[in-house]
Amino acid sequence: MGLFSKKPKSFTVKIQSTGDEIEVDSKTTILQAALDKGLAYPHRCRVGSCTSCKTKLVDGKIKELTDTAYVLSMEDIQGGAILACQSLPKCDLTIDVQLGEAQTEEFKGTITRLDTLTHDILGVTVALDRSIYYTAGQYADLSYEGLERPRNYSFAARSLPQGNREVRFHIRKVPGGEFTEWLFAKDRIGTELTVGGPFGDFQLKPATNPAVFIAGGSGMAPILSILESAGGDDLKRDAIYLFGARTQADLYALDEVKNATRKWQGKFEFIPVLSHEPEESDWPGRRGLVTDVINDIANLSEHHAYLCGPPGMIDAALDHLKASGIQDENIYFDRFTDSSHLLAGAPR
Repeated sequence: MGLFSKKPKSFTVKIQSTGDEIEVDSKTTILQAALDKGLAYPHRCRVGSCTSCKTKLVDGKIKELTDTAYVLSMEDIQGGAILACQSLPKCDLTIDVQLGEAQTEEFKGTITRLDTLTHDILGVTVALDRSIYYTAGQYADLSYEGLERPRNYSFAARSLPQGNREVRFHIRKVPGGEFTEWLFAKDRIGTELTVGGPFGDFQLKPATNPAVFIAGGSGMAPILSILESAGGDDLKRDAIYLFGARTQADLYALDEVKNATRKWQGKFEFIPVLSHEPEESDWPGRRGLVTDVINDIANLSEHHAYLCGPPGMIDAALDHLKASGIQDENIYFDRFTDSSHLLAGAPR
């Protein structure tokens, strides 16, 4: 931060039903500020897809981080509904929401393994003090002593029926990101972490419809967890997995995907797509944006879609999928964001 950088403006957000007041700066979402204060604010995904944090805006103005028209009905919008996880205050606000009871569970963890997956993604294995029960596709809060605010990362391995005493994450280095700069600075094996969770409702829904998975970068993590967990199920459904990366050097976990899909009940096709692969390379596969390949899928309107990746990729994929005729209720997504997107609480 520069010597003369201005601090973001701070506003008071009042919860009408309880009288609670929250100080929220202009670069922090209402949800994150409420959670920082210890309020049991309803939420699951934190990325604007589940609508669990739906809140009535009684008075004031907000800035939306993403277009919530994808998930809120016209009736909701006309009634003043906003998503707290996507809303930054522009002035003092009055809102109304039903707070619940805090149910956060924390685990003591120790980093036991670090694997270099790409030049900017680490595979991080953490041993826990007791078993955690999560559904494939969910995420956890990770923090170390002295970190101002936990960071959220998706589980990257199969969820076990007996719970997991060991968990794994794919963590991408974010330039200037406090957590990842710390993690990548030196060998952190043996370092203690606090693991909170599980959180999120991004998971494979029971259905016989064919599925299309679309991911980019560390968005591989929740998809891999889903594939490893669901591969042995009796439910038979065809699936296509489109994975976007910049170059061949950015492809990873290919063996894990191959092994997971061997048990998949139905036809499975994995299509990696490279956006910045040198033209003279020997790459025999697809080139371009991963979202451009969506239109090549036959009978796409019958599919259920699962998206994980950066906001730009998600938004482009949503446009393609909706244009293809897939119903909104059959599209599930996790936006992977970092501090540059002003979403301190979103998984990545």
